[in-house]
This record gives sequence, C-alpha cells and structure tokens, in this order.
Amino acid sequence: MRSVGLICLVAYACSKQPDASAAGKNASSPMPLPSASAPVASDAGVATDDAAVAQIADAAPPPPVGPPVPKVVLHTGDSMVGGYGGLTKALEAKFKPLGAKFVPDWMTAISITSFDHDKHFAELLAKHSPDLVILTLGANDVFVPFPSSLVGSVKSVAAKASRGGRECWWITPATWKPDTGITEVIKKNAIGCKVFDSAMLKIARGGDGIHPTNQGGIEWADKFWVQYEANPPAVTTIALDAGQ
Repeated sequence: MRSVGLICLVAYACSKQPDASAAGKNASSPMPLPSASAPVASDAGVATDDAAVAQIADAAPPPPVGPPVPKVVLHTGDSMVGGYGGLTKALEAKFKPLGAKFVPDWMTAISITSFDHDKHFAELLAKHSPDLVILTLGANDVFVPFPSSLVGSVKSVAAKASRGGRECWWITPATWKPDTGITEVIKKNAIGCKVFDSAMLKIARGGDGIHPTNQGGIEWADKFWVQYEANPPAVTTIALDAGQ
C-alpha cells in the first residue's frame, strides 16, 4: 500500500513541473522596449507646439495701417465748408484728437473759377504750410450750363493744392438736386487730389435744404472718413464714391 502511495506522490510532483516548451516560447519573446518613434511626453513637445503657433502668427497679415497723421490740415472752399459748424466742425473733431492742427477757412458764394483767380488760397498755403489740404468747392457751380468750361480752373486749383507732393482731397458738393455735370468734371480733372464724390448724399440739411446742419456735417464727415482712412497718401485713387 505504501508503494502505491509513493508512486502517486511522484506522479503529482512531475505534473507540477513547468512545461519546457512553454518556457522556451516565453524566453524567445521578451517584453518590447519603447520605440524611438513612439510619442513621449516632454517639454520638447510643448516647445514644438509653441513654435508652430508662432509660425502661424508670423504668417498672419499685419493689421491695416491708416494714413499718417498730418501736422497741419487746411480745410477751405465755399460755404459748404460750414463756417464754424457743419462739415468743418465734424472734420476738426476727427483730426484734432490725432494731434493735427486744423485750419478752417471758407469764402461765401465763390465759384471754382473765382477761387482759382483769388490770391486768398495762395496766401493760406503760404501762411499755414499744410501737409493736407481738403477742398470743399463747387456748390456754386452745380447748375452752370457748360461745366466743361471749368476744366482749366479745376486743374489749376488741384495743382496748387497738391504742389510739392502735398496730400490733397477734393470733396465735391453734397448736391441737393442733380447737377449739370460739375461733379464729373472735378472727378476727371482734379489731378493730384483724391476726390470724394458727395453727389446727392443723404445728410441732414438746414432750413434752406442745401447746407448741412451740424448733424449733417457729422454724417458727411463720417462717410468721408471711411475713404480717407482706407486711402493713405501712397494710394493714387482719383475718384471715390460716398457709398450712399
């Protein structure tokens, strides 16, 4: 009986020995080491992301640059300048906070030809040496029968205003009725000046239905200002619409 028990114990012990083939199989398949190409969290990854963001920022277009601030602005012309109110008051409110000196001047009931022949404009230029001239001129020529006869005067005034490369804008009359052609004559012949087309502009007007009120001056100046900021001196645009 003891012999049978000993045989069984030996058999049980043998069954508990590891399988040599399984052990050999496990020995031939070691745990894989980290691959050199596997992603590893580190500060280098953060730096790479920062560099990518910086490249995107560098590739973005720069913000638009407005025109340089003029030192002296001369706003002159006929009664549509506005006296001490209207358009000129609204324009002054835009230029003065930028640090520009603003000089308003106007001549009542003056035509383009009279303005050209008068010495007053030349005296203003000599006295103030503006680096920006804004002309608001032509309201008294809105209904002339032959506007083409004013081509020479328009060219002459524009040449004086822009002499020496000075920046010049000619704001055409804010007509209250269709004109006979003076707006087109100015747009085509004010060489050296950018032209802001104010024809039939919808603005608040005074009791005469012609001249703008102070509110109308603000509305007019706001429309002009959009084009002024979008067209710095290097731009050679000749005629621009008011965008009614």
